[in-house]
Amino acid sequence: MNNSFIAIQNVSLEIETPADFKPNLRKRESELLSIIKAINTIIETDEWKLLQDKVWNGIVEVLKRQRDSEVEKQPINGPRVHSLNGQLVWAKKFSNLADLASIYKLELSSIRKELNVKGS
Repeated sequence: MNNSFIAIQNVSLEIETPADFKPNLRKRESELLSIIKAINTIIETDEWKLLQDKVWNGIVEVLKRQRDSEVEKQPINGPRVHSLNGQLVWAKKFSNLADLASIYKLELSSIRKELNVKGS
């Protein structure tokens, strides 16, 4: 593309009307509030406590043992170790719903700050 032609024609490349992201931010804010509420409701149930104790915590421990065993076999981290690390991160993330809710709360806080800045 020949930019000199644009310069000769005195064409402005600036966006004249800024995009309004507020509707999307408000929509995401609403979604996050619903997600956080749902997580908090689930955390309070006895069923979740049972699953966390009997299933999720066990999965995290099994993955840690498998990873440590693989590291002992091969001091140089191979693809199996990387795979187990990824699974371990996933299992930790979903085994502690309070931590997951805090991640969503941080995103919600960020969105609200952005809405307040843009609202001024």
